[in-house]
Amino acid sequence: MTYYTQYRHLALEGAKPAPTAQQLAAIEALLEAPLPPAFLAFLQAANGAWFDYTCDVPDGNGGVEKMGFNTFFSADEGDFCDETLVGEIRAARKHTDMPVRILPFARDGGNSMVYLDLTEEGGGRVLAYVQELPDWTGKRAHGLMELAPSFDAWLDSLYIDRDTVLDELEHSVSEPSHLDAMAEWLDIGMPAWRRDAGIAALFALKQVELCANEQD
Repeated sequence: MTYYTQYRHLALEGAKPAPTAQQLAAIEALLEAPLPPAFLAFLQAANGAWFDYTCDVPDGNGGVEKMGFNTFFSADEGDFCDETLVGEIRAARKHTDMPVRILPFARDGGNSMVYLDLTEEGGGRVLAYVQELPDWTGKRAHGLMELAPSFDAWLDSLYIDRDTVLDELEHSVSEPSHLDAMAEWLDIGMPAWRRDAGIAALFALKQVELCANEQD
């Protein structure tokens, strides 16, 4: 069984069919700019998809905060804050006075979001708006910041975080199908994972544990 659609080094889950010409035209008309080829190519494969990857966000102190903007918006018609490209454009313009030629395209599990800046000044760079969180969360990054000079460069920067893998193996894998899906995810996004002693050992331990549970 295949759990994901692969796009370069990314495993995509739950993508809708590729957008229609009418949907693309509606997005570009509202955006007041043509969509770049790299974004269009990704949208064909990842329309409304979820992808579990880490993005390093500058924390303002010379370090980075690890975040995941894992929900990619769809090309469907939409209104406000509904995880559609046109809906998120409308919402951002109404609530934040976002200018034209800025495209919100993905968010984390909260109110932090990434944008494609197609203004003359932006030149296709990827920006993030990171919501400020209380000090007790330990999260330092917040505000508007540049993540990459282009959409392609942003895609290239996404990676599977090793600590996330270990945590998910320890706490989220509860059925053999979960383990199968994780192996496929890792094969796509972290091809050398079987040579990582820590990951391989925990994966094998989880296999034994799940096999024993099935026999009980």
